[in-house]
Amino acid sequence: MQSVAAAWLVLQLSHNSALALALFGAFSYGPVLVFGLYAGTLVDRFAHRDVLLLTQVISIVGAVLYAALTSTHSITLPIVMALAAVLGVNQALYFPARQATVLEMVGRGELASAVALNSIAFNLARIVGPALGGIVIAIVGVAACFWLNAFSYLGVIVALLTIRRRPLTPGPPQTAIQLIGEALRYVVRTPTLAGLFLLLFVAGTFGANFNLVLPLFTRVVLHANADTLGYLFAAQGVGSLIGAVTMTLAGGFLLEPRRIVLGALLFASMELAFVIVPGFTQAIILLVVIGWSFAVYSIGTNTIVQVRAPDRMQGRMVSLYSMLFIGVTPIGNVFAAIVAHFLGPAAAVWLGGALTAAGGLAVMVYFLTRPD
Repeated sequence: MQSVAAAWLVLQLSHNSALALALFGAFSYGPVLVFGLYAGTLVDRFAHRDVLLLTQVISIVGAVLYAALTSTHSITLPIVMALAAVLGVNQALYFPARQATVLEMVGRGELASAVALNSIAFNLARIVGPALGGIVIAIVGVAACFWLNAFSYLGVIVALLTIRRRPLTPGPPQTAIQLIGEALRYVVRTPTLAGLFLLLFVAGTFGANFNLVLPLFTRVVLHANADTLGYLFAAQGVGSLIGAVTMTLAGGFLLEPRRIVLGALLFASMELAFVIVPGFTQAIILLVVIGWSFAVYSIGTNTIVQVRAPDRMQGRMVSLYSMLFIGVTPIGNVFAAIVAHFLGPAAAVWLGGALTAAGGLAVMVYFLTRPD
């Protein structure tokens, strides 16, 4: 709900500026790219549950500030950007802490199912949240979404307090630079991880730009309101939910690097279909398939990264995954904003799909010639 509300708020304050939305994405996700690997070293040094609790306290403060300033009409575009930057730094720490906590709770034997089930919960929220957020914005206003999000963090914090705290076993003393270097050398020496991370960079930068494109597509192409934007986000969420269930049922069958790349290629081909500018119904269908294929691809990549990473590198590996999956969003948003400005929002989707397809084909050739 907060994602939809914040994007809609930026469009309102900037009079539908694609540049403002791109800047908002840069402030929101840029810190993941800049601080991601350093955040991973912190996760590898401290108890995961404690780090996770800290991020949730910061999140609830951010949500309350959004809500209070919007309710009192004191919110401005610079304030929105500042809040986005602070919460972006918080996200850089949250992503690796969350994933490392999952592995710590279930162990490697159940990791694939745990990641998929975790994704099911996440995508259920993506279905309900944006759709409900669009309706709430249309009926009550943007501020209500922020208040609801703030209250929701109380439940998250209570849930985290029920998890047993497991202190980490201290390893040999190393500086943050040494820890980062160790992780990067490990990736370079492991062809599967190197190929998947390369494709993740391309897909994350050029393919996964929906937070910017869908609001523009809704207002510029469909000439619709926030409730329609909620339905579009929800359609992608439905597809992602089905993809997460697919990964749960498939077990380890889809956890093979070349099959994961095929999922990325299907995702890219569905984005290419936007070359024929779709109406609302066609966009809903395409977004369901896009959500399914991207979930299969991203869950598979996430699981393989954690399975292949040594325990002492979990935080850093997941941080690198987050950097290439989420942290590159500002770069992708600038790309999408420029394309949307000159060629329209639909072009930003299909051109991103074309680049993702090229990256997927290159990595597939790499896997066929350089197996682990």
